[in-house]
Amino acid sequence: MPSRLDSAALRSALPLWDEAALRAAETQAAAQLPPHTLMDRAGASAARLLRARWPHARSVLLLCGPGNNGGDGLSAAAWLARQPHAPRVQLLLVGCGGPERWQEPRRPADWRWALERARAAGLPLQPWAAADPEALLRDSEVVVDALLGLGLREAPRGEIEQAIRMLDAQDAGRPVMALDLPSGLRGALGSAPGACVRATATLAMLGLQAGHATGPHSGLCGELWIDPLQSDPAHAGALPVAWLGGTDTALSALAPLEQAAHKGERGDLRLFGGAPGMSGALWLAARAALQLGGGRVFAASLDPRAPGLDPEFPELMLRPPAELLAQARAARGPGCVVFGPGAGSSEEALRCLRELLELEQPLVIDADGLNLLAAQPRDGETWQALRARGAAAQATWLTPHPSEAARLLGGSAAEVQSDRLGAARRLAGQTQASIVLKGAGSVVLPAGETPWINPSGNGLLASAGTGDVLAGALAACLARSEASPQAARAAVWLHGAGADLALHEAQAGHAGPALRANTLPVWMLRAWRAACPR
Repeated sequence: MPSRLDSAALRSALPLWDEAALRAAETQAAAQLPPHTLMDRAGASAARLLRARWPHARSVLLLCGPGNNGGDGLSAAAWLARQPHAPRVQLLLVGCGGPERWQEPRRPADWRWALERARAAGLPLQPWAAADPEALLRDSEVVVDALLGLGLREAPRGEIEQAIRMLDAQDAGRPVMALDLPSGLRGALGSAPGACVRATATLAMLGLQAGHATGPHSGLCGELWIDPLQSDPAHAGALPVAWLGGTDTALSALAPLEQAAHKGERGDLRLFGGAPGMSGALWLAARAALQLGGGRVFAASLDPRAPGLDPEFPELMLRPPAELLAQARAARGPGCVVFGPGAGSSEEALRCLRELLELEQPLVIDADGLNLLAAQPRDGETWQALRARGAAAQATWLTPHPSEAARLLGGSAAEVQSDRLGAARRLAGQTQASIVLKGAGSVVLPAGETPWINPSGNGLLASAGTGDVLAGALAACLARSEASPQAARAAVWLHGAGADLALHEAQAGHAGPALRANTLPVWMLRAWRAACPR
């Protein structure tokens, strides 16, 4: 039975492969197995998942394209037809021409084999042009999308585009199960250049791609299931392009505190930001740093009229910027510095950033700190100081959302979103820093390492201040773990897991604080406790 992937059930990291790795695994398996075995396994897996996920479905429509993805659909139909109490199965061949062309030698051999399997099972096979697709759709309780698989290069056209748009226009209550990927989605990027199926569930076979986990349209996969079909791209010599993170791999960097631990071992955190009118961003980051484990948390506001005490969190120690900078220069032991939440764009803010870049402590640059960087010449002293930190192996983390990343890269947010892994790599290369590219499927890229994609989080995080919370939490995790790059995974995972828990509790009707930036650290701590039961 395929395995369901979600942030709660995913404990260990899973590899994400590029198309070449999956093709190589497919080729290797085909060479080592009897003919058509892999497609037979794919069809059996799809049939099992469909019957398990929708056990009471009485009619199934399979939309099969002209490639091996369509062959998987044909194989699944044959498996469905011979199961006890089988649903009524209808097959619609899309982009395949008329029946006289189905057995042409140019068709993939596996596809032609699966076609004969479906015929032998007595299933009706209809070409798109001669059928009434909308009537077939209305008469079906579940739809299987087997139109397009790996390797999409351009927007779907012709009959396949028509079929996708028909599905998009259908009643949303009818579930759609996609094989490999929702047709129209680019597996390497998680973006759709044209029409794309919105799947209720997607069964990834052989392995996962980055587009299953991140990208502007990765959410079209719906529930994500995987079946490696007893194969592994690593056996063909491939290396993952990224990892889809799990709970254990996220939290492993945060060793439990010993009984005799003291606040000095948890690190001193120093946060700078909060220009006039924007002090809330600084307080949100500082409060998160404190709640997520900072031993001592200091905050310096760039607003000279800022209060000297946070009445809700009196544990925070507020200092003038010059005093906290001097303290940071003399600091020893574990710690981390944050610059940017609400910092504004003044000359004072830029001077502060430049001085912090000269420190040897771990540094997180967020929000207005990123905007200040983006406004500086790439060959100027600020960028030179940033790159010098990387050359000296001093931990520097940039935490942009797509628009901030676009400013740093000199492009558009749409370009960043169209290739999130590529954007994170380019930004890391240009800055010599580690990157957290925020958004659905946040990309965590420590300098010189393989990207890690975060599986947790939901749309509740799309509100003001949640990014400031992440900056503070990241600093706390880095300080506690002596700047271990893996600690960033913990902060990003907890950030999303807190939102997931809040959504789950709200859907279950349980009372709890509404999720907003100021309550997010509480939800993060609850998610941490739930993930690490005693």
